[in-house]
Amino acid sequence: MTRLEIIANNTVEEDIREALNRVEKNFSYTRLNNVHGRGHSDPKRGDAVWPEENFVFIIYTGDETAMKFVDAIRKIKERFTREGIKVYAIPFSNPIID
Repeated sequence: MTRLEIIANNTVEEDIREALNRVEKNFSYTRLNNVHGRGHSDPKRGDAVWPEENFVFIIYTGDETAMKFVDAIRKIKERFTREGIKVYAIPFSNPIID
């Protein structure tokens, strides 16, 4: 099992959601809203000076599906080269409490 963390600008959320739905219809996820921070581009603070914001999708899925999701995000990144889009894949064992 793999935990994916997809961090991206709000402007590409719909493109990402559509790409992931093509891999797995109605995939399960947690979405974190109004994510602020700074990577290799301008800060995202949601204020008058730095108005943009990010979001995070957290997805737990099988390893094979995770790699398909990563490939789908890679294609989105190729289309939107100037947008901050990051994917982190973290190996995950079964939940301690289910």
